[in-house]
Amino acid sequence: MSLAEAATAHVAPLANLLPPNARLLVQAGAGDGELARHYHALYPASCLLVVDPEAAGAQRARAYAERVYQADLDTAGQGLYQQLTWADAWIFDATLEQFAQPARVLAQLRRAIQYDACVVARVANGAHWQAPERPPRHQLEIDAMVALFEDNGFRVVNGIMLNPGPLPADVETALRLQALRSGVAPEPLMEAAQPSHYLIKAMPA
Repeated sequence: MSLAEAATAHVAPLANLLPPNARLLVQAGAGDGELARHYHALYPASCLLVVDPEAAGAQRARAYAERVYQADLDTAGQGLYQQLTWADAWIFDATLEQFAQPARVLAQLRRAIQYDACVVARVANGAHWQAPERPPRHQLEIDAMVALFEDNGFRVVNGIMLNPGPLPADVETALRLQALRSGVAPEPLMEAAQPSHYLIKAMPA
């Protein structure tokens, strides 16, 4: 898989977790617009609203989103979430783990989201063998990701591993040595280190 293919490998599976023909999708953070373009190609009548705290991000989002709010979800009051209460889905594409208080964001969202709406997130795997280009503010492994949603009023209904490939030989050797020193089986360590991200779909509990 080329670098370009790896960079967009998540787009189709992430879009598949979203509800079809959504009236309104809310995306936290501008991103590169690839997910929005993919979804619009499938459902041209859908409406995307992007919330981004930076002027540059808001400007970038205007190229592909129908509506843009320049606001910081980390510090926004409940009123902002209530304005978007009829959204069919919220998207956190590698942004949830970058918030200072992701639990606060999810808790406020839970108070506003409709019972049949969902949250879809791509979250960097804190146990991955290779550091991402943009280090996450919070290093989350899969158990912590699930707990983050469950502790704030959601239930995880689907999850997908994004695995860019097998472990390099030197990484596998290092993990086997780590397991040997710790007296544990190496397989769980190697399995945990493989996915670069997890795709998670959650709904109100």
